[in-house]
Amino acid sequence: MSRPTPDPRSTRKLVWASDEVITRIGQQVQPQPSLPRRVALAAAAGFVFTWPSAFIVFAVMTVAAPSVTSDASVGTAAFWALQFAVLIAVAAMVKTPRLRTAEPDADMSTRGTARRVALNALLSGACAGLVLALQGLSIGQIAALTIVLIVVLHLPPVIVARLLRRIRARRQASLSDPLDSPRP
Repeated sequence: MSRPTPDPRSTRKLVWASDEVITRIGQQVQPQPSLPRRVALAAAAGFVFTWPSAFIVFAVMTVAAPSVTSDASVGTAAFWALQFAVLIAVAAMVKTPRLRTAEPDADMSTRGTARRVALNALLSGACAGLVLALQGLSIGQIAALTIVLIVVLHLPPVIVARLLRRIRARRQASLSDPLDSPRP
């Protein structure tokens, strides 16, 4: 039995597809969801990612510093977190149609990221302030709870996102020229 001869084309360098071609293929394989579906997903994601964090913040503050929450119970803290999460979900539903679908990662600069985080922190602060003011807390109590809530809700996701983006950029840089990179 004879061995197969090597393909003469195997000595050529690999050619990577452009971002436009990859995007078109991706849209054919996984089409974008409709606007009502995106709105529903944004509301669900806003609620699911906000309620547990808000509940933990309010419950810990209730246990650790009862004077900040006017000696509220853990059940009351859960209710506050529920109200806060509903407001965030409504805000996500309102914001979703305004977002551009063509380029979701259009403004990935540090300045753009800082602007988005600041706007989302202001929105979170306004929602938390509204919920807590309706519960009859003082301005100092509202400020303390709102600051802790904003830090917990916005700082860890930004840090994780930046780390993941750096890891992805390093991988893409190492994969940009596969013939020169060492094999693992």
